[in-house]
Amino acid sequence: MQIQKLELPQGGEQEREQLYIRCLQGAYQTEEQSLKLEEKTLIRFDTYFNACSVEKWLTYTKIQDLFSQVRVKGRGILRIWNEWESPSGGIERKLLAEKQFETEAEELFEISLLDKMSTAEVQGMLYTEIETGEGQRCVLSEGGYTTSTVSERTVHLVIAICTYKRETYVTRNLEIIRKKLWENPRSPLYQNIHVIVADNGRTLEKHADKSWLTICPNKNAGGAAGFARGMAEALKDDSTTHVLLMDDDVEIKPSAIEKTYLLLALLKDEYRERIIGGAMLRSDYTFVQQESGGSYQGGRIQSIHAGMDLRRTENVLLNERNERADYNAWWYCCIPVSVIKKKGFPLPVFLHCDDVEYGLRTGTEPIRMNGICVWHDAFEHKRPSVNEYYDVRNTLIVNGLYVRGYGGRQAFRMVCRRMLVNLFRYRYKDIRLIARAVDDYLRGPGWLMQTDAEELHRELMSTGYQYTEIFSGTIPEKEDVLLTDILAGKHNLNNIDRKKLLSLNGWLLPARRGNPEPIMAGESPHCYYRKKDVWIYDPDTKLGFYSHKEMKQLFEMPGEWFRLWLKLKKEYATAQRAYQNAIAEMTSMEFWNQYLKEKGE
Repeated sequence: MQIQKLELPQGGEQEREQLYIRCLQGAYQTEEQSLKLEEKTLIRFDTYFNACSVEKWLTYTKIQDLFSQVRVKGRGILRIWNEWESPSGGIERKLLAEKQFETEAEELFEISLLDKMSTAEVQGMLYTEIETGEGQRCVLSEGGYTTSTVSERTVHLVIAICTYKRETYVTRNLEIIRKKLWENPRSPLYQNIHVIVADNGRTLEKHADKSWLTICPNKNAGGAAGFARGMAEALKDDSTTHVLLMDDDVEIKPSAIEKTYLLLALLKDEYRERIIGGAMLRSDYTFVQQESGGSYQGGRIQSIHAGMDLRRTENVLLNERNERADYNAWWYCCIPVSVIKKKGFPLPVFLHCDDVEYGLRTGTEPIRMNGICVWHDAFEHKRPSVNEYYDVRNTLIVNGLYVRGYGGRQAFRMVCRRMLVNLFRYRYKDIRLIARAVDDYLRGPGWLMQTDAEELHRELMSTGYQYTEIFSGTIPEKEDVLLTDILAGKHNLNNIDRKKLLSLNGWLLPARRGNPEPIMAGESPHCYYRKKDVWIYDPDTKLGFYSHKEMKQLFEMPGEWFRLWLKLKKEYATAQRAYQNAIAEMTSMEFWNQYLKEKGE
């Protein structure tokens, strides 16, 4: 069984090339599905998509042996290396095998690996290296890692995609799945996968259903409802063993789905109820990882291995670390059906925190592995107003359920901080949405379960800021410094310089007058320091809205804080107990079957 195939960079992927291959000297060309090495060339596959995560394969699966296979013709040297982190934090490596080859026709070389490593030595990752000398050239046509271990477990994987009026993205991803997996005889998922699309926008053609595809028009009750519908539809087929939740606007990597399937088929019994999570790589800087699992620390989300440049070998190795993750985001999250039956469906929170809550509810750490990922737009420069409402309301729910010692006082601190940050950003409508989120949370789970989520969302959207205006001046392009900040972990910060905080980020000082200044929506509040007028915009659409410093908003804030403090003091504990008592009902199939009914049904 081939557990990992060698992937070569394809046309148009120059920016991502070092995610597949690294050339230390010389030159090479990709031709169709082969790689041609010129003389005096040295290439390595110690990369995100081609290094073999040997430590994780041996930890989580039943494989008893492992072989490297490379099909080449020509002359050169083939080497297999093991690389791992040393206790001191450096990188160590060991040469496991070296083979000189000289062949006029394609020849398959197979090298046994585990017999060259003691059990104690099996750590880190494996990779292949090919070198040609003077007058030597070769062509690599195929490669990968195989095992003679046979899977004893039947896996029937269902991909559940939630979409809302993103036909272009969905069509593209469905075509990839059809061509690269369902219709590909060389894929382990050949005619062995099913896709369910929960169509919240009800814009896809129902008759587009195929033997491998089901499209389900669904009530627009948010991403949580779409994924709940996907789970429910998947469970109708008793043969389904796993449901892979996936966003509609991701760029799918077929080999990631194949690797997920192979992991599931070979998992040891003690790991068969573990979730398998996929990382998110950015779609703007396609070699940068945004998140590989997340931890929930006292009510705050911490993305694991964020801002990591995966072109660097040391980062590929660092990414192998099993740092504790409490959840995996649902842009790519594979959940066993047995877990769904035991733990239930998502909370009806529309969007945001549904994946965090589900991970905390299951209480198991997701398995993550290099190469299992999707590409997705980053979030830091979007900041739609409606997200502020859901972030606060849903965080209050999650914290009350899972954060020990969390009470009304802690909730008030969180709310005050978020309001203050939005004051510093001149986003006054968002402050009011935060206050409404608190009020709605205190209404309790009964209100949440009975509210028409689609109507509520429509109302919230109209209450917040709209990115619809065109700027009359010049908008700066995304500077290179943005990438520098991302790699340094400085993106999407709410931090404010302490000196500036003494003046409430300039609110207690005179504002500098002048023309409105453009500020990207996700920039830190310190960018607003002493500015009078601003234009807040999405750098992708180049649309935004105008805002300005209003002193009356500062003076109104203490009154709103006092109101919320009194309300949280009186009502928080009661609401918290109500959510704790209602979670089983809110996540049951019976509830979701009723909740997803349209009016009149």
